[in-house]
Amino acid sequence: MSTVESPPELCVVSMRVVWRNTFVVKDAPRDFLERAAPFVRGLSCYVSDAEADYDEQPEMLRVIERVSRNVAPGGHDSLLRFQLAPLRVADLRPALDRWRRGPDRLTPDHVGAAVDDATHLNAWIQITPMLVLHRAGVGMVEYHAHVEAPPGHPLTTDAAIGIVRLGINVEMLAVTGQWCALLPPDHADWGVVHLLERGNDDFVAVTGFRDLSNVLYAHVTAGLEPRGRTTALQLPPLRPTNSTSVVLLATDPPAGDDIGEFIDRHAAALRGIGAMDTDWRNRAAWLIERELTDNLSTDAEMGLYLLGNSELLIFNHRLAQINEYNIRRLRLEDASLAPTYVYTHYLVLLAWIYLQEAILRAYIRRLDELAATTPPNRRLMIETLHNALADLVQYQEDITPYTTRIEFMQRARAYHKLDELVERFERKQDLLLNYSSEYHDYREARAAEFLNWLAAILAGGELGNLIVNATGMEPAQNVPLYLSVTLGSIGAAMLVMALLRLRHR
Repeated sequence: MSTVESPPELCVVSMRVVWRNTFVVKDAPRDFLERAAPFVRGLSCYVSDAEADYDEQPEMLRVIERVSRNVAPGGHDSLLRFQLAPLRVADLRPALDRWRRGPDRLTPDHVGAAVDDATHLNAWIQITPMLVLHRAGVGMVEYHAHVEAPPGHPLTTDAAIGIVRLGINVEMLAVTGQWCALLPPDHADWGVVHLLERGNDDFVAVTGFRDLSNVLYAHVTAGLEPRGRTTALQLPPLRPTNSTSVVLLATDPPAGDDIGEFIDRHAAALRGIGAMDTDWRNRAAWLIERELTDNLSTDAEMGLYLLGNSELLIFNHRLAQINEYNIRRLRLEDASLAPTYVYTHYLVLLAWIYLQEAILRAYIRRLDELAATTPPNRRLMIETLHNALADLVQYQEDITPYTTRIEFMQRARAYHKLDELVERFERKQDLLLNYSSEYHDYREARAAEFLNWLAAILAGGELGNLIVNATGMEPAQNVPLYLSVTLGSIGAAMLVMALLRLRHR
């Protein structure tokens, strides 16, 4: 009896992970970028930004900016990207399992022991944060992680999933005083459960990337306050939304020219890594097949699959040759940035998908708030709709000029149902315009009705004068009769006006 040989377990040799937190600034002014940029540059964690001199920019920022200008020139000028101070992250789960308690119940001694264990095991992962601001009042914090397995000891599928999940849970973040200066005194209310000083400007915070993004969001919002006004940081009412991109640069076994065949052999493990699914072994075959059937990549060296709010990018053996070429062509001092240049072509477009979604939701929320005001502010409505058109129309098709990239954007937009959001925005826009128009038409009709009654009163008064003059009556000698005639004439005119209104109803 023949048996089907099971494929070897998939292991990861080299991978990159990008965690994103997207937020919307409420009541953002139209000059949002101009007002927010100087404030961000004054933050203690600021390193550089896209408007700095080329020689002063870190090499990673230069690479991402170069890709953004080339791939998505239609929207590049409406963005401003900042590189922030680096930090490190390590898994907190061993400590939680060891002491059988949640992060908020750990003691400082527990956290200190967990930090020592992570240092001993060399489990800290370097993170490069980026802050991206859009002129519409939308921001995104990106955390770029670079993971290399020890030589001869590739990461198992479960270990790779554990690393990918570091960006969505409460973990240990090793930060410097540059980041600690941003934390408010009541940092526990902001999700920073513990903050330990380790000496030599080394701090460890028990928190998550999403909570750290909340702090940045609050600082950006506070920077929009008028000059001279100092207010305490306010906890944002809405938490940022998450998304993740997982990039597998090298695997064991490696992917060959036929990426589809490699996907078929290791589908369950690959989907588990991309979807951050710890129970990946028990997923139904139809679900795995559905999510890993559509490869959106147009390049021979990689495959790209959308998995909810995460994406999986897989490279094959061709990447090594492409990296050597990019190192020479781009004159990279840091060779590890060669693959960054390659996969960032897709990550820039994916970031635009999440930015578009945030912009749409921001304007939908603003329309809802305007509709709830009494009376409706027509000027603000028109201004909001004008800004929405300026921010949304150009991004429907003109973000990128390349045919294959346009097709990728269209398919990604359809996957994330952005077209449905656009329709929802347009319906609300029409309803709001109709509501505003009917409200003002009603006010104009009421004003016209008032003028008609006033005209009837004046006409009645003139009719009374004609009767008095025709009869030769002297008003001064017979005041009661004069008033009776005048008021009767006014009453008769108003009666005629009332009968006409009843007739035309």
